[in-house]
Amino acid sequence: MNFHKQLFQYMMDLVPQIPIIFLIDFLRYFIFAGIAFLVFYIWKHPFQYRKIQEKNAKPSQFRKEFLYSVSSVIVYTSVTLIVFLFRKYGYFKFYERIDEYGWAYLILSTVMILGIQDFYFYWTHRLMHTRLFYKRVHKVHHDSVIPSPWTAYSFHPWEALIHSLIMPIVASIFPVHPLALMIFMTFQIIRNVLGHSGYEIFPSWMGTNKILKLVNSNTNHDMHHQSFRYNYGLYTTVWDYLFGTVHPEYEKTFAEITSKKPEQKRRELQETV
Repeated sequence: MNFHKQLFQYMMDLVPQIPIIFLIDFLRYFIFAGIAFLVFYIWKHPFQYRKIQEKNAKPSQFRKEFLYSVSSVIVYTSVTLIVFLFRKYGYFKFYERIDEYGWAYLILSTVMILGIQDFYFYWTHRLMHTRLFYKRVHKVHHDSVIPSPWTAYSFHPWEALIHSLIMPIVASIFPVHPLALMIFMTFQIIRNVLGHSGYEIFPSWMGTNKILKLVNSNTNHDMHHQSFRYNYGLYTTVWDYLFGTVHPEYEKTFAEITSKKPEQKRRELQETV
């Protein structure tokens, strides 16, 4: 009986944190997606000639993406609260003082989180493209054939749940500091927003460098939204190259987009008018 009372009391203690947790994740999404939208879609930015697809997404798509993103943040908030609840009973390896493990470990643990998520995302992403899960779980995200910065969190609640599990997974493997989680969450939303921006910002020589070509480009993920069957990676193309799921035209397309000049893009636009 005491256990149930303690559990109930702790749940009540978490209630005031719900809007705070929601706002932190929502503002992180809204601020970075909003900045990217202003830069790439409102401002006459330097990357106009680097547009990956010729067509533009419609405002109705932006609204739909935003609403689904809000629902995703609700899912993320719920999972965070559950993790906090179970943490009270020692189920997850969080620590508060950086000097317990040192700065080197904090940096290493952040890199490890990103590496684990990259691997986790690749395989769950491929799984979501199977007949069993695509329509039920992943189709909402792929309704955005022409992605935009607002697409970053546009998931069906089931997909949002799958993505959110990375936090309890890593926190059950090794000790994690809140700062490492904050760095990880900030990095992932920035990379996610850029990957859906619709414009390529990476230099052309990245595609010919044996090491740097393993960094996922905006073109790579944009092509996934177009073809569905290739380019499942998140931060890297390591798993795509290793398991043969890189789009056959990816390297060629990246080279073509990154070799364009502003004048060439203007001519192409004039020809389509």
